[in-house]
Amino acid sequence: MRLVSVLYQDFYPFYNFNVVSSAVVSRNPEDLKQGDILLVWGGADIYAGYYGKSRSKYAHSDDAPSWRDAIEWGMMNKAKQLGIPIIGVCRGAQMLCALAGGYLMQHVTGHSGNHEVITNDGRKYVTNSIHHQMMVPGQAKHELLAQVAPDSLLSREYWDENNKVDHNQEPEFIYFNDVNGFAIQWHPEMMEPDCAATKHIEEVLEKKLCLSPA
Repeated sequence: MRLVSVLYQDFYPFYNFNVVSSAVVSRNPEDLKQGDILLVWGGADIYAGYYGKSRSKYAHSDDAPSWRDAIEWGMMNKAKQLGIPIIGVCRGAQMLCALAGGYLMQHVTGHSGNHEVITNDGRKYVTNSIHHQMMVPGQAKHELLAQVAPDSLLSREYWDENNKVDHNQEPEFIYFNDVNGFAIQWHPEMMEPDCAATKHIEEVLEKKLCLSPA
């Protein structure tokens, strides 16, 4: 499968995965085709209108889509139309959550460093954490693959728009079924390719894309 990275000439660590045969950069939705995997990277907060909210005082975004928002949203919607897999990293994961019908907690505290997550089958590993907004899958069809352990939630405050709310789940890795989307909140490009977190991503991709390890 061809890996198509939006905007950035970055493919690590995904080009090492058995599911990837080649990699290119494109910002043109018409370049996408069957057999591709779309890859959308991290960065600034996304336009809140994509998930049906108004921008809060904590959001680092505009009241209209930025040029980058528009490019990545267009690429994701084309990938959804084609039914091809999408990998979203940090900001990309949050945009993928919005595409699937979820929304974002517009501000959380404490997510700046390494922490332990627990998988849906009880395994634990360490990831980095560099974000102040957080995916909330809501009614979107999804599988929660890994989350911050419930007994060690990092945030003391959760803000939905300008309202402080109670919350009890901090997703780190979600598969969104209806858009074939792999939403990774941490930054695997900042971690070793053989670490447990990266191996888990590869394992999930191979399983969901019905491919076996080489």
